[in-house]
Amino acid sequence: MPQGPFGGKQPIGVVYNTSMSRPDAALALAGLYGFEGKRESRIGSVCVVGAGLQAAIFCDMVGRVYTPGPVRNGNQSLPVGLAAVDPLPPDPAMVKPAVERKNDQGEPQYVHSIGKLSDTSLAEAALRNGVIFNAEAVVVLSAPATYLARSLDLLGVRDLYKERVKRLVVVDAGVPQQDVPAIRRVLAEWPTPVFFCNKEVGEALLFPGARVEKDFAWAPAHPVVDAYRAFHAMPYDAPSHDLAAVHYAVHPDSGFFPLSGPGTVVVADDGSMKFTPGGGKVRSLTVDPAKREQIVEALVEIACAKPVAPRGFRPPTAKGQQQQPAGGVTPANGKPVVKPPETPATEVKPVVKKPD
Repeated sequence: MPQGPFGGKQPIGVVYNTSMSRPDAALALAGLYGFEGKRESRIGSVCVVGAGLQAAIFCDMVGRVYTPGPVRNGNQSLPVGLAAVDPLPPDPAMVKPAVERKNDQGEPQYVHSIGKLSDTSLAEAALRNGVIFNAEAVVVLSAPATYLARSLDLLGVRDLYKERVKRLVVVDAGVPQQDVPAIRRVLAEWPTPVFFCNKEVGEALLFPGARVEKDFAWAPAHPVVDAYRAFHAMPYDAPSHDLAAVHYAVHPDSGFFPLSGPGTVVVADDGSMKFTPGGGKVRSLTVDPAKREQIVEALVEIACAKPVAPRGFRPPTAKGQQQQPAGGVTPANGKPVVKPPETPATEVKPVVKKPD
């Protein structure tokens, strides 16, 4: 059994491949920090595909809300990969207000470590590294599958995924896949169990917009709240596509999402996806109608959870500097230090070149 740095079972790592273009994606990222605070999982990496630099900056800002304090090394910041294409895709409209928000002094409202493309990691390397630094991991795909497919070509990665990835959860939010050959390849070649979170799941679990205003009140300002408000005029209830997928990825035995029998996901030429029962290895998630309210409440609770102070953390001093805990060891911004400090995830390069 893999052990964490403070004893007990090491939390499972989550690799989140997202476009960060819908409110459920922002809520899912917040939910991952909620799970991390409860030591039920930890974020292995986040990889942005199908969106521009501001989406990566937004992910970094959310991470800094939950892990405040100075960044002293690469292990203390969220590893964010970004698909570096030229030109970059447009930035999602919902992240712009948070990224550009200023405080009363005219300074950026939210601290972030990413300011330019070179501050991010290579997309396929970020996906691989999110697995390689965890004894066990899960992968949530809610973006074009281009770089997840390319990661399969990195040396040793197929065996790595087969050994460590417990499950791949593919999200269908009703948005066609932009890279049809890539998603078809991932579905055909993925070496571990695959689960399909179809659009009906997210549509059945509407995140109550009123709870965004209420349950994030612990923060005077929060980028996830900014993004939710920017997506549509308030109040509105958003489908929970990614948030539901993340919950299942971390807690497959919750009883919230009954599974179909084995089948296949057919990807049409236009990028739309459909689950077909029988003759395959994919299983599709469903929602138990009797538990709908219970599930929504669980999703709200984890997405809106307050940050949890790390073990050994002491409040800032009068000069604003964090005190050292007993023994003089400070966990990295509150995250369990499970990565080898001499090889930060963000500095690991692919060991083979991309195929031509």
